[in-house]
Amino acid sequence: MISKDGTSIAMECAGTGPSLLIVHGGIGDHTRWKPLFPFLAPHFAVCAMDRRGHGASGDSADYSLRKEAEDVAAVIDSRPSPAFVLGHSYGGVCALEAAFITKNISKLILYEPAVVERNRNAVALKMENLIRAKKREQALIVFLQEIVLISPEEVTAMKSRPNWTELVSSVDSQIRQLRALDAYHFEPTRFGSLPIPTLLLTGGKTASPYLKRGIEGLMSALPNRRLIVLEGQEHNAMETSPEKFADTVSNFLLETDSNHH
Repeated sequence: MISKDGTSIAMECAGTGPSLLIVHGGIGDHTRWKPLFPFLAPHFAVCAMDRRGHGASGDSADYSLRKEAEDVAAVIDSRPSPAFVLGHSYGGVCALEAAFITKNISKLILYEPAVVERNRNAVALKMENLIRAKKREQALIVFLQEIVLISPEEVTAMKSRPNWTELVSSVDSQIRQLRALDAYHFEPTRFGSLPIPTLLLTGGKTASPYLKRGIEGLMSALPNRRLIVLEGQEHNAMETSPEKFADTVSNFLLETDSNHH
């Protein structure tokens, strides 16, 4: 796919049915979501995209969150409409902002979108210095522990998964993303006009007050939303509990208004 500014956006798709686009978070790429394909492909034409600067997608010299939202919108507009969109973490912000650009999103799922303000500059500088010193893995651990506030046990579990190397190699792009989030202002009144049925997901064990406040802010701001707490989970439920996570997603996307509680 070619985005508005000419940047190429790659994606991988599987299955048949209504379109479901997955937008990955700050680290890694679309492959982090491929383990969910077997659970989603029977119901959806599921596509996981690589955000710009990640995976097989291109990049541009000038970067902004707006461009990320345009990338998501371009992919959605290329699909048979209307499409479902699932965004995780930073990708959740991109997906949410895309809803202001394209009219082709029929339902939205946001898993702990990083919408609430905080100053991440000190951590960004610390990570930058580690990357410069070729200590990429340490930079990723700093991000996980100080920004996402993932528990030490979960960080250890993440290290043992095969995609850890991809997460480490993608940590550089996290710096500009943290800076973009610092410049992002969450304005609740903007979202009052967004009628898209939205499912907000959060982990029952998520420690970050910012991720929690983001969910609370969207619960107050969005007119058509609902919340599901993933018990026993943190910020990685798609990896720690893939089948259950996929079921939660499918149930919300496939329900009709008649059995909507």
